[in-house]
Amino acid sequence: MVVLPVSKIWTPELHVTNGVKTTIKHGNKDLLVHSNGTIEHMVIMNTVVGCEVNLYNYPFASDFCPIAINVWALNGCGMFLNFGAVRTTSENRGDWLTENVELNAKGGRDDRNYLWVSLKMRSENPFLSLVLPSILIIVADVVSFSLPLGGGERISFKVTLVLSFIMFLIILNNLLPGGGQCSPIIRKHFCFCLVILVLSMLQSMVLTRLAKCGTLQPCSLSKSKDSLLKDTDNEEESKSDITVIKLNASEEEKKNTPLQKVVKFLDKMAAQDQKKMRRHRFANKVDLICFCIYLTVLVVYAVVILYFSFGSRCKINQLDFWS
Repeated sequence: MVVLPVSKIWTPELHVTNGVKTTIKHGNKDLLVHSNGTIEHMVIMNTVVGCEVNLYNYPFASDFCPIAINVWALNGCGMFLNFGAVRTTSENRGDWLTENVELNAKGGRDDRNYLWVSLKMRSENPFLSLVLPSILIIVADVVSFSLPLGGGERISFKVTLVLSFIMFLIILNNLLPGGGQCSPIIRKHFCFCLVILVLSMLQSMVLTRLAKCGTLQPCSLSKSKDSLLKDTDNEEESKSDITVIKLNASEEEKKNTPLQKVVKFLDKMAAQDQKKMRRHRFANKVDLICFCIYLTVLVVYAVVILYFSFGSRCKINQLDFWS
């Protein structure tokens, strides 16, 4: 055995087929040469690999990333790599966990070797920062149906929820993963949450208007109708007063005239209260029906989103760089 400097011995040039940037440096300035021509030497290779990771099930994503390490070879002429044991030295790096590394060859060809790296995303942090707040906002919107329609408390609460969710999406817009070939399903989840919150807010506004006025017409039209009804009532009262004066009724009837007016006023107030009660009962029935539909839609959506998050996969050809 002879120890010689690296600069005196020819060393093969390794390259990563799907690498974006690769740097190779020698682990030592010297190498060991055996009498049979075998050379013992260590090379340190740092590479950045262009690998499209499947983020369809984000934040519960898991995928494979190939690292194609090869040497020059053409039509059976050139150099060939003989890989030994493959092992990992560091599995925990950031939000991704390296589960396994295997050595494969595409189509059984010796000049197309690649390391098949199995990756899995740590879902705790994205779930707590992205998914859990959206679920809590939807739960708060469901509970807000217990608030009464009158008074405006429900509408103000739902408007606050919608604005809070919009600000939440604006803040986390840059943190969401990009589209790519398989767009993350979490983007569709946020879109559904925003649409369902806005529809719930609009439903509460319409029912509040219906419970208060009994109609969905604009305020100006309803007020004009009420003023016309009041004018006709005043005219009828004035005509009745005039007829009482022309009849020259007895003293007892004249004494009972103020009492009749009071009774008539009380009857009118009771009729208005009954009308308001009928409007409120009708609005509450419609609100209960809307709540049942809303809850059913949420249950169906929860089943669908769980199926697509854990039971559905989006396929990506990770070896398309050899196509």
